[in-house]
Amino acid sequence: MISPPFVFICLFMTMTSEVLLSPFYPQYFTSAFHVDGVAMTSFFIICCRIVVIVMTPLWGMLLKKWKVKHIIVASLLMTALVKVILSEVSTFYGFLATSLVLLVFQSSLYLLYPYLVGGMKNGQKKAGAATTYVFIVHTAIIVASLFGSAIIAWEMPLKVYQYFALADMVLAVWLVTRKASSLKKEKTPAYTQSINEPIFFYLLAIFFFHLGHNVIRPYFTLFTSDTYGMSSQGSALLYVMPSIMAIVLKLAVPTKLFNGKVIPLFYSVTGASALLLCLQAYADHLSMFIISRILYGAGFYLSMVILDIYLFQKSKEGAAYYYSWLIAVQNIALLIAPLLALEISKVNLALPLAVGAAALLAASAVMPLRNKTIPILRQVKENEG
Repeated sequence: MISPPFVFICLFMTMTSEVLLSPFYPQYFTSAFHVDGVAMTSFFIICCRIVVIVMTPLWGMLLKKWKVKHIIVASLLMTALVKVILSEVSTFYGFLATSLVLLVFQSSLYLLYPYLVGGMKNGQKKAGAATTYVFIVHTAIIVASLFGSAIIAWEMPLKVYQYFALADMVLAVWLVTRKASSLKKEKTPAYTQSINEPIFFYLLAIFFFHLGHNVIRPYFTLFTSDTYGMSSQGSALLYVMPSIMAIVLKLAVPTKLFNGKVIPLFYSVTGASALLLCLQAYADHLSMFIISRILYGAGFYLSMVILDIYLFQKSKEGAAYYYSWLIAVQNIALLIAPLLALEISKVNLALPLAVGAAALLAASAVMPLRNKTIPILRQVKENEG
């Protein structure tokens, strides 16, 4: 089994490299490639989401048949090679094509997380890993945003990918040189995995959940600037508040909170998040908006952890396969959210917040359908990591 330190370091580096320049794509595409930066950014994001939607379930199936260690080493070597190529591209379509190839291999690395948690037997360890993952995700977002704001000022910003390529090579060597004896001790026998709940309805809830949380993002800073006259720095701070709250709660909330039945907690937290989004949409005072934003960030963190833990409780060692479908559905929501936000924001900049609240309520309404018994029996063989 692959060690937790390797998994989380690998995920942190991967997420940081992926998010690094994304907030600045419109400006960069315009200045470096001489194209319509706004239009090409939308086109670029759509193409990237489609690749992840297609490739993640495919990697999930391959992880059931091939050794995880071999797949991850091969993917790291390929991402290193592609990142070196990416650092040298000089046209938009070259950047697009190389980025899509990169995502083909990089999408396999995100399945390290469910593979790790699925192999854990202790419930509190699962909760600890899930909270650590959410912490890593949001720390990477903050670090990448701050680091990216400096990198974009370089004469050739894409050269930064050479450093990330080197990091991928180091990670590959680290994994290859691990002692085989430590892996044998962690090996578990084959077993029949059963999920006695319809994965479809769980995934539908995941779709509404991520749609609700992401439809509010594209025009959030514009909304705060227009409504409260906030500076770009103040709007940016409120924009990343969920990421900040994830870091705070990771340090403050004990993992035993997530032991036992977590779905009742999901209902209460998601319902509160929906109410807080409505409050943000129609708050009369900035102080009320800030407080509701902070509480919303806390709810976002808790509900993300709950959804992951629920899947791991049900799927156990088969988690990597089922989580691959979760990632695919999440990316469908991330694909639709900005398109929906664009249309509804034409009516009112506060409307995305209200629609986000409605989507979260839809997620809560779908979750009870998971109680319909539709057995899904799959033969899962634990791969040697």
